[in-house]
Amino acid sequence: MFWTKFKRKNLYFLFSIILFSAACSSGNSENDNKLASEKTEEESLTEEEKIIRQVENILEITAAEDYDIQIQYKHIDPDTLKDALILVNRKEYGHQKAKNNNTERFFEKTGHTGLYNFVFLKLGGSDKIISTTPVGSNADYPLTVRFLELTSKAHKDFVVEYRIRNSVHRNYYTVRNDKMFLTFSCPVFDGVGSPNPRVYDIQHPTSEVRIAKDIAMYEGKIVDYNIDEIENINEYTPKEIIRDGDLYVYFIFDDKKMKYVTPMGEAE
Repeated sequence: MFWTKFKRKNLYFLFSIILFSAACSSGNSENDNKLASEKTEEESLTEEEKIIRQVENILEITAAEDYDIQIQYKHIDPDTLKDALILVNRKEYGHQKAKNNNTERFFEKTGHTGLYNFVFLKLGGSDKIISTTPVGSNADYPLTVRFLELTSKAHKDFVVEYRIRNSVHRNYYTVRNDKMFLTFSCPVFDGVGSPNPRVYDIQHPTSEVRIAKDIAMYEGKIVDYNIDEIENINEYTPKEIIRDGDLYVYFIFDDKKMKYVTPMGEAE
């Protein structure tokens, strides 16, 4: 597992040094200097810096913006090359946009919810960045991710969790044929701060007749839940979630739709 985190302003400083050094090198003409500068800069970039540049171009991030980017390498598709999962958080941009549009009060009321968290993927051996729909969530909190074997033994799926006010939600993603699919979304818990928050114990049972694992949501509870000990309902993290009731809903994977769907009853 390999994580890297960067700040945009630091990377901009690095690029400035590279460009300055290239511009000071000798050359026969202005075009030669420009080509040499571009070549020197490109060769000087690490894989992570190349990814960052691509993401900045996609999101049109300016040199002045400070943002978070996390890159994790895993074997996601069936080949032997490691793939890069990229999570981007634009908290500063979200707050500045609300200020510029004079919507700060509404932004605060909605728990700073907006389209400021992003998921990207770069498969090993490819120069292409794969994108998906931005994750509507609290801009103050970056996405978290974990990997699991779910829809196929040949692929590694991943689960992204995010916050919306006093709740945590979960998105499931898989990759097929160089495309990223959102296969399932669900709440993990909701209503933190109330006496009885809505909580789910989410399981991934195996099936005797299906390759993909299923998704089962059971009524759950938070271990040692105490309202008086919660300082901020919007950033509350449970100690543990356990099952505390019957099956709430059951889902099986439809590989034609690339979605988890609900059967009539609990599937075999």
